[in-house]
Amino acid sequence: MEIAKSRELLARQWVKVQPSVLAFIIASSPQFSDAEDLLQEVAAEVALRFDDYDPKRPFLPWAIWIAKKKLADFYRSHQRDRLLCVGESIDALAEACNRVQGMMSEEQQALRDCLASTSGRTRDLLVLRYTQEMKPRHIAEKVGMTAASVRVALSKIRTALSKCVKSRLDLDAR
Repeated sequence: MEIAKSRELLARQWVKVQPSVLAFIIASSPQFSDAEDLLQEVAAEVALRFDDYDPKRPFLPWAIWIAKKKLADFYRSHQRDRLLCVGESIDALAEACNRVQGMMSEEQQALRDCLASTSGRTRDLLVLRYTQEMKPRHIAEKVGMTAASVRVALSKIRTALSKCVKSRLDLDAR
């Protein structure tokens, strides 16, 4: 794989899974400061080993596998032998992180689908608020509404999107 494309793939994959990897490390380490250090070690190891990653497989389990190795090294180096069943606990936690990441991906896809079905003023308001990051009063000036009307419209749009996402997830679950 071309180096620039490989770096881009690494960056995109890491940004997606980093919160889950951090949550896994925080839950598995004794102190937050240890978790911060471990996350940096995992990020470096992921970058060093990225050529070994198979892009046809999910990235999060691979990154968690590296995190588990770094955690094992951490506990060995700190002689934390008083912690029993750490391996089983860490494995269960890793599996939970993988499940949560999968659920988040399904929700994100459902939201993308729901957003794709919007049009007209709804689409315009969403773009102005969330893509252009405009405040309701600036949106109001731009589209000829009051700020209060913009806030109400955005609230209704968010509610409709939430219902749409739940509906799509329910359909997928069947």
